[in-house]
Amino acid sequence: MDVFFQELKRQLNFKRFLTYVLIAIALAALWTWFIIGMYTEDFMQTGCYKGYKGTSAIEVACKDRVGNEGEMTLDKFQSGCDIFLKSLQGRNQDNIVINKELLKYAVYADQLIKQEFRLRNMIGKSMSDILHISKDAGRNFYKNEDLLYSNHIDKKAVNEIEKTLAFSLLDKVKKPYTYYTGYKQWNDGINHIVFLSFVLMIMLGIFSSCIISNDKENGMDEIIKTTVKGRKSLTIAKISIPLIMASIIYICGVGVYVLLLKYLLPSNALNTSIQISNKSFLPYTEGDLLRNVFIVGWVGILIVSSFSTWVSSISKKSSRSIQFSILIILGSFILATFITSNSRNIDIIKMLIPGGIGFSYFQAIEFPLITILGKTLWMPSLLFIVSGIIFLFSTSFTTLNYRRR
Repeated sequence: MDVFFQELKRQLNFKRFLTYVLIAIALAALWTWFIIGMYTEDFMQTGCYKGYKGTSAIEVACKDRVGNEGEMTLDKFQSGCDIFLKSLQGRNQDNIVINKELLKYAVYADQLIKQEFRLRNMIGKSMSDILHISKDAGRNFYKNEDLLYSNHIDKKAVNEIEKTLAFSLLDKVKKPYTYYTGYKQWNDGINHIVFLSFVLMIMLGIFSSCIISNDKENGMDEIIKTTVKGRKSLTIAKISIPLIMASIIYICGVGVYVLLLKYLLPSNALNTSIQISNKSFLPYTEGDLLRNVFIVGWVGILIVSSFSTWVSSISKKSSRSIQFSILIILGSFILATFITSNSRNIDIIKMLIPGGIGFSYFQAIEFPLITILGKTLWMPSLLFIVSGIIFLFSTSFTTLNYRRR
């Protein structure tokens, strides 16, 4: 145990530790400012809240929507439809007459227009005059939602089992939906956990990639070999310290970021149904999404830490291990975030790359089922299983490589 703490003290000296922690906290503050400080409220790009930014914009919009938050009933949707059509004096958003009633029902009108876009896209209809929604669009909102999600499931599902499971999830979605002002900022904030986690993974990849290979370069490894137990006494420390550092960096980065969002944004907005912001048939709220994304991000950074430590154990130079680890992290991020495909093979590759769980979750909530070798699996659970296997193999190979070096 003394050897463990000595190695911990050597690897995490005060100056180095403080540098990593302060960088993570600074990134959290910067991301919070980007999400909230630069945010502006609007409706159909009319500039109705021009001059307001950040929390002041949220407060003004919240005052305008008093009485209409909470359950989004058909009556509210129809009122939003009637008021919007009455305010529309032409063919585009430049012809919308902004008034208090419209601002009160802005969220409902916005949802109806988005739904109209999705309906036209589904049937291949022209997008011209898209603002001229049906006069009874409000009364048919949830009927159209079922139609859209049924079409989405039919396109994504590859067999009847997937369809059955998907429709059972759709049936569990609470209707009417619920919304509270601030849900847009929360949704953007949750989405950006992925990007913040990516930067933190790069930091952790650099730290973990040096923990063993650096000893080889500076001659410390030769000294360790001359001790009574050699490298065996340091094996646990070499594996555990990167994991400890990963947790500290993640808490100081993403943890502080979430705390800042909770302090600055309305907490009741976390009760908003995710269907308002995301195309998903999961019975989740923004709060559920936040919890799940936070967990998978934490798991992802632990996997990256373990993998980078293994890379360090087989590399003679820390520069090479750093380059390889960063390349894997970057590849996982790009593949999961920017490359969308209906190919199940691509989905499997995304899951197999270390850290992929932290980036692939948002695609999983769009359609959370996958069939492999004839068996239909819950994709979030599969992501955890694959991550566990990667962690186990990385840790085992690190142990074997380090002890026999």
